[in-house]
Amino acid sequence: MLDRLTIERMDAAGPVLVALSGGGDSVALLHLLVERLGAASLRAAIVDHALRGGSADDAQRAAGFAAALGVAADIHTLSWPQGPQRAQGAAREARYRKLASAARAAGAGVIAVAHTRDDQAETVLLRAARGSGWRGLGGMRALAPVPVWPDGRGLRLARPLLGARRWMLRAYLRKRGAEWIEDPANANVSFARVRARGVLASLSGAGFEPMRLAAIAERLGPHAAALDRAALALVRDAAAFYDETILLTRALWRGDAVVRQRALSALVTAAGGAASEPQADQIAALEAQVLEPDFKAATLSGAWLKGGAGLAGGTIAIRRDRGALLGRADGAPAPSPLALRAGETSVWDNRLAITMSAPGWSVVLEEGAPVLARGLERCPADGAWLIEARVNHVLGAAEALSSLP
Repeated sequence: MLDRLTIERMDAAGPVLVALSGGGDSVALLHLLVERLGAASLRAAIVDHALRGGSADDAQRAAGFAAALGVAADIHTLSWPQGPQRAQGAAREARYRKLASAARAAGAGVIAVAHTRDDQAETVLLRAARGSGWRGLGGMRALAPVPVWPDGRGLRLARPLLGARRWMLRAYLRKRGAEWIEDPANANVSFARVRARGVLASLSGAGFEPMRLAAIAERLGPHAAALDRAALALVRDAAAFYDETILLTRALWRGDAVVRQRALSALVTAAGGAASEPQADQIAALEAQVLEPDFKAATLSGAWLKGGAGLAGGTIAIRRDRGALLGRADGAPAPSPLALRAGETSVWDNRLAITMSAPGWSVVLEEGAPVLARGLERCPADGAWLIEARVNHVLGAAEALSSLP
């Protein structure tokens, strides 16, 4: 049931963190990985979302499942300072951030999750309902960067069960006499994914095979990956990275429009420090502007693009939009001061990684630039700019899946 190629790539990456909820899918994944990789190479991370009564007890049960297999396990409880936020999107993001932190603490470069072919079909349905383009209908990939930034930098998310059905995993557990937990949230129709599951069940009863949706992802997924590879190749040909600035050579900015737009989306996202990529129509309009011979300047998603005769060789500069950085544009507030813990790496404005050996320092914004402050002391905010790493992360490049600050 495990995808062989995904497992081989996981095995080569060293320790693996397994996201264990205690449900049938994740318990089956843990059993299968113990059989294939051995308990010593695994560590289970159990995220208690703390959104319902009894979740702490379920987390303890899940830890017991791992212990029975000889796998070390840790429980990570989420906190919601403004009260429970029951939106699945917020819980998903918080879960991945916690898993990324746990992976770093465990020295693991891979986080294994138990998404199945059924999950893939639900994903395609949900994205189609939102009007997603063909890339979105390519669904989830078997191996991809962890989908949060900057927490997910340098980490891989593995889905070795994308070819397996839920019923197959439960049959496997029954054969082994293994227990699992049925999460009551799986029956809560206020969640979009639960409603999608119900729609697929009703379609199945009407003669439609839901796995046809998963097959769409399986056909489109390789094309989406190929597009990202082509966009990355264009970035490597046409872009140069200098600290927080990207210099784009217009004469080298060529090829298919869809490739150029995909590459520009990654560049704008990285330079602007945005939490997510711009809309496709926004990127298409911006890319058309950039191609104009008299292009002067434009802004999008916190990034500022400047062209003109003052830049040698028809180069376009892409960097953080000063107005957005100061909270005067794009509707986003200026970055708050960032307290730095001694010996730990922190990331300011999604773009600058800083590690301080001494306590008491913070990153603050002064005159439109980050500086290090401790009391009345001030010094340059020396660190590693993550602009190129973010581009690689957006495009799923191997370089994003290596050791980064």
